[in-house]
Amino acid sequence: VEEVLTEADLKLDGVRLNIRMIAEELRGEDLHQFHRAFTPGIQEYVEAVSFHHFIRHRTLISLEEINTKLVFIKEPEAKRRTLSSIALSE
Repeated sequence: VEEVLTEADLKLDGVRLNIRMIAEELRGEDLHQFHRAFTPGIQEYVEAVSFHHFIRHRTLISLEEINTKLVFIKEPEAKRRTLSSIALSE
């Protein structure tokens, strides 16, 4: 079971990276214009994280815990890593 949860951790990290890229793309935009495009994906992410947390800890995760992993601080251009640069470094 631990092996499956570890693999799920890696996949959830990839999803968070994609969400971060979307957040950066929409920075400064009117989110109401795009919310129908990304809301279903966020809902699926919350379900996956909730299930993963429950399987690992046998407790429910709080919304605050979920949100802490979805707060992104803008990095300088030199430090920003793209999905392709991360894939190439592995």
